Amino acid sequence: MIRFSGTHEGWWWMSLIIGVMLSVCSLVSNGAPVCKPAPVAPLHDPRGDARQQVGRLVAGIQHIERIRAKAPGDAVDRNCVDRKLAEARVGLQIATDEIARLEASVGNGDAGEQEYSMRRLRLLAERAHDLTKAAQVCVTDEVSSIDVTQVQVFAPNAKVPDPSFRRQY
Repeated sequence: MIRFSGTHEGWWWMSLIIGVMLSVCSLVSNGAPVCKPAPVAPLHDPRGDARQQVGRLVAGIQHIERIRAKAPGDAVDRNCVDRKLAEARVGLQIATDEIARLEASVGNGDAGEQEYSMRRLRLLAERAHDLTKAAQVCVTDEVSSIDVTQVQVFAPNAKVPDPSFRRQY
């Protein structure tokens, strides 16, 4: 406890305390302190998981390339595998864009954008896995599997279309 014995000494201590308080935060016209909070590091950095998903994409492309190399000389089989390989490579290009989006969102601290990018990366990795299975089907005589997947991904703040609306042809 600080004890003030004289009038001038008490004012000196009080002005020192007020000066320290004013130096910590600048005051605006209404008297509220304006302090910028220090940026808080996220609890989990998603970039490691993103690299893992891209690794799965690359592994899928390499697997399809091995399937293509061992494919029989039949032109239909080779074209089928080539289409799967082309789609997997496009997926890798899209993943590269998502990595850039993820890096920017980590820098901004935008958790919603991070989740959106990670969801798209997971979907691309799953599709690469499905494409390897489809490429294997291309080179075998079995044609009973379905290799088409439709996934609609919307931005976090996007308006979702009404599912009851269908186009009539």
